[in-house]
Amino acid sequence: MYPPLSREFPPVFDGHEDFITAIKPRRAIFGPNGGRDFLADGAVSTDSDAERRGHVDLPRAMRGGLGGCFTSIYLSNERAEYNALAYAIDEMNDVFRVADRSDGHFRVCRTVQEVRKAWAEDAFASVFMFEGADPISWSLKELRVFYEAGLRCLAPTWSRSTIFAHGVAFGGNLPATGLTDLGRELVHECNRLGIILDVSHINPAGFWDMIEESSAPIVATHSSVKAVSPHVRNLDDDQIRALANKGGTIGINFANIFLRPDMQANRDTPLDIVLSHFEHIVNAGGRRACLVRQRLRRHRHPGCYPRRRGLAGHPARTQTARQ
Repeated sequence: MYPPLSREFPPVFDGHEDFITAIKPRRAIFGPNGGRDFLADGAVSTDSDAERRGHVDLPRAMRGGLGGCFTSIYLSNERAEYNALAYAIDEMNDVFRVADRSDGHFRVCRTVQEVRKAWAEDAFASVFMFEGADPISWSLKELRVFYEAGLRCLAPTWSRSTIFAHGVAFGGNLPATGLTDLGRELVHECNRLGIILDVSHINPAGFWDMIEESSAPIVATHSSVKAVSPHVRNLDDDQIRALANKGGTIGINFANIFLRPDMQANRDTPLDIVLSHFEHIVNAGGRRACLVRQRLRRHRHPGCYPRRRGLAGHPARTQTARQ
């Protein structure tokens, strides 16, 4: 039996969660194959490896008031090049299998009404998002099929190039040009279907093209503030204002390298630095432009969130960030 969803504050919806990628062993090709179980309580794990315990799972989410998330379908460079479509379907299938085993406590949701119903019934609401449009071909035919399966948020690219756009490179060089002609078609089709567009990994030229092309609000699901931490993936003030003026919102990325002014993966990151990102976005774009994004997968996170329980186990600290 899973704990009920904490009602200490309104349910938190995480703008970008990588749990389905994190629970699959790195050596696995298809399927979970014995990876960490999202339905098991990591807080009671005796495993000394925090990576194996993970930062989020269903029991800790329920206790901490984390009511749902955009569940990211992420592909490594190798998988994106080898068979992006098959790997994306495999990860989505893993999510559906989690739902099948949860006795209704974890649900794949396709509408706002389904999310609200899940919360009313103490269930976790998972909504699919793609961190990169690699599984989509030039015909865009896959997009409609993925939409019917529950895809509701899409980034045209991760930090690499696709046929639609170019990402912000962590290392090396990627083209500085914006959306391709096909990328503009992708934006329009997402608008037509009702798929939210995410700009978190796209390069600046692509960002501004998306602002121009989209007829709907745009989000940055996991980006922080460049004025606080000058990481290449973070947003400058003009981008923050543009997203706010478009009716969009920004999810703060809790990985230390995106939070700290020195961009170091140092767990000794005070909560004041985390909150400074919220304050800057509120001052630049207004309160509605800011939301919580945990980014609990591959990166080190502030030590103010103890490793054993994860942020989802600390409702008071999550509430502090939300305020």
